[in-house]
Amino acid sequence: MRPWALSQERPAEAESLSGPTPAGLLGLLASPRPDRCALRAAVAALQSHSVRPLLETLSFHRIDGLAYRALSALPPDSIDPWLRSTLKRRSQKLAAATLAQGLALAEVLDALHHARIPVVVMRGLRSAESIYADPSVRPFEDHDLLVLPGDRRQAATVLERHGLEPISPALFRRGGLLIDLHVDPFGATRRPTRSLLLRMSAEELFERTTPGSVAGAPSLLLDPADELLLLAIHVVKHSFDRLIRIADVAHLLSRPEGAAHGEAALRRAGTSGGRRILGWAIAAATPLGVPLSPALRAAPPAGGLESIIMRRVIRLRPFPYAGEILMALALPGLAARLRFLGEALFPSVQAPRPAWRKAIVLPGRTIAIVRQAAAQARTRKEAR
Repeated sequence: MRPWALSQERPAEAESLSGPTPAGLLGLLASPRPDRCALRAAVAALQSHSVRPLLETLSFHRIDGLAYRALSALPPDSIDPWLRSTLKRRSQKLAAATLAQGLALAEVLDALHHARIPVVVMRGLRSAESIYADPSVRPFEDHDLLVLPGDRRQAATVLERHGLEPISPALFRRGGLLIDLHVDPFGATRRPTRSLLLRMSAEELFERTTPGSVAGAPSLLLDPADELLLLAIHVVKHSFDRLIRIADVAHLLSRPEGAAHGEAALRRAGTSGGRRILGWAIAAATPLGVPLSPALRAAPPAGGLESIIMRRVIRLRPFPYAGEILMALALPGLAARLRFLGEALFPSVQAPRPAWRKAIVLPGRTIAIVRQAAAQARTRKEAR
């Protein structure tokens, strides 16, 4: 087993969805509260020829900044100089990029505020500020902005007036600034069956927001329980592909008020249908050393396939499209599950298509899914 693996192999019957597996170097580097003695021992066991593969793995999981922050707590002479200097440069570049993106986002938020359009910043820069309080640890590729459905057209107009060009119905770009404009919290516009997993509208989320700021500009802030639920959905929706998404959940739960927010999210998930989604995200985050209350440790009953998938997730070796499979299993009834999987193969488009045109999409979509799964498998193999 490689020294930077997230977990050590152990018999499947000894594991459970709520029980953490022993964390290796990768888990320690992403942990909210890394054990310094264990981290120092893991770094000492790292051989020189393993440094480059480790750096590739950290880049794949986008935890370079977290890794540098964790290793900075150790004596400098206990760390490979190349590893330390490389992570330092990456962390500095990430901090610079985050600050630059913050300036660009602030301009957009100011414009939306001036137009009296309520907006919520989801994940990305908001997570860098509220969860990590550090611009050098949380990379992101775009800014997810949530507006009310009735404000979508006006918000798009504001973005275009400020030089952002629409490159798709929801994406707007200006140079290195990419805005993803949402009118629902978890992509149910394109995938309607997702609304069966978590019955929560944008209007409901906005009712619980509080005024605040992101990047120093006006923005509504999500209720912490809602923020945790949306992070959980994001983790599962992306099939647990990058450790940074799991770390978001772990670090949020590890904050002083994290247990209270987690239990509030649990209650809200119980009434809105997202209990299993939240449970999967918490199970994935548990190996990072998250202190959980008994209520958060209690996992709902899991079927055979779900247990197999989650064991792989906890080892950081998820199957391709593991999240899609789990979400389909969480839906009530065979008809809903088939509809969910059908939408995965036939994603909705803006203009309606005739039935015959939809039919010919299936082979191409299937081939694309298989190719993407194969590419992900190769990337994971190279990154280990």
